[in-house]
Amino acid sequence: MREDQDYLKLTTILFRAMQNVEHVLKKDIQTYDLNPTEFGTLELLYHKGKQPIQAVCNRLLMANSSLTYVVNQLEKKEFIKRVSNKKDKRMTLIELTLKGKDFFESIFETHVVTIKEIFSSLEDHEVVPLMAMLKKIGYKAFEMNEVRK
Repeated sequence: MREDQDYLKLTTILFRAMQNVEHVLKKDIQTYDLNPTEFGTLELLYHKGKQPIQAVCNRLLMANSSLTYVVNQLEKKEFIKRVSNKKDKRMTLIELTLKGKDFFESIFETHVVTIKEIFSSLEDHEVVPLMAMLKKIGYKAFEMNEVRK
């Protein structure tokens, strides 16, 4: 049986680790003249293709009004464009432009190197079990959150 102090300490360690990871990733993303939301939007569009704005909001956990600003900024940089949805005229989709795709491809490998460096203190055999443990924690917290709504 674990002591309560162990769970409190584990929570502190988890939060501090996440803050440090987030800080490194934000600094990395800033070197590409992007903010984390712009990067997240480009990454989502690169990997998933054309998306409704609302789907991007849901994926990035942000308000529609905030994403509108991000979309405007990325349009100014000519990295994305708005397109109408042929099936539902009320829905606006966003997609990468060729310039946006080329730009993202030019920065993504460097970003992956940064991510690998963050986790380089782990042995190869520790990565998959850590992912499984963090998923368990995340799913349990999600479940608890749903029950308390």
